[in-house]
Amino acid sequence: MSGCPEYENEIKPSIGLKAKISGCPDDENGIKPRVGYKIKKSIDITSLTSIHYFEFDDSFVDRIEAHEPWELVYIDRGECNVVADDVIVHLKQGEMYFHKPYEKHMLQTIKGIAPNIFIVAFSSGSEAMKYFEHRKIETSMSTKQHIAAIIHEASNTFDLPFNNPRMRRLKLKPEDGLWAGQQSILLRLELMLIEIVRENHYYESNRKMFFPKDIIADEFVLKIIAFMEKRLYGKFTMDELSAELSFGKTYISRCFVRSCGYSVIDYFTKMKINEAKRLIRESKYNFFEISEMLMFSNSHYFSTLFKKHTGMTPTQYKKSCKRS
Repeated sequence: MSGCPEYENEIKPSIGLKAKISGCPDDENGIKPRVGYKIKKSIDITSLTSIHYFEFDDSFVDRIEAHEPWELVYIDRGECNVVADDVIVHLKQGEMYFHKPYEKHMLQTIKGIAPNIFIVAFSSGSEAMKYFEHRKIETSMSTKQHIAAIIHEASNTFDLPFNNPRMRRLKLKPEDGLWAGQQSILLRLELMLIEIVRENHYYESNRKMFFPKDIIADEFVLKIIAFMEKRLYGKFTMDELSAELSFGKTYISRCFVRSCGYSVIDYFTKMKINEAKRLIRESKYNFFEISEMLMFSNSHYFSTLFKKHTGMTPTQYKKSCKRS
């Protein structure tokens, strides 16, 4: 772009009447250009080789193979062993394993257990994929939802023969295929891998995603959230929650973290902060009153906790909501 060398390697800009880009001169009409930011892909999947959903009996016999694509093996039901370079890895329901490129591998069913297995083979040269080498992972609720969506998209996009482990090439459905199905599968797979890396603190401190109850499917977890909603303007102990649900504290905590990624108490605190944000926007109460209403120990602690969760003090948040 002439006259603006620092943007020469950026995407071609579009022009908007209210564009504001500092450091780049106006054009002949006095309008500053908007410059697109070139997105870096930390995990880039370049192709899909195969997608399978198998329902094997306990007598299935696999054969050893090795190939260029990565292979993800996920146990949807039952149990199964995978062999990876002569190492036997036992996988239970909800667990997955990644075979790196050219790793010798095979499935090994277990007598008396008929497994349901999801397998996808894909190519990626991204540096971040090293994280998955020889990696056995217990999946979160979010990962399971991604897998369910990928299976749905794939079955409605590609012609996938039932229980055919020798399929080596994907074929589109001749008609009635799902619009944008190929892209959706790729995006969901990339997002799932990104979330797995983040969940395991591989590159940086984990910034947890807060899941509102509207998108949580686990009925037991929803009961826990309902219990907390009734006490949003108060407090509770894990002993009280345990008595209410007739389950042990350890079991409750494990189920909740697996589904939401937060401990029960941390999730409750996040609920209180979200309620505080709503009260601040409505401008009916001052910060001290909101702190007392939501049963924070004092207004200073409330302000500190608010900034920790939102990146702003209550005052800054209130001002930002009024900014045009």
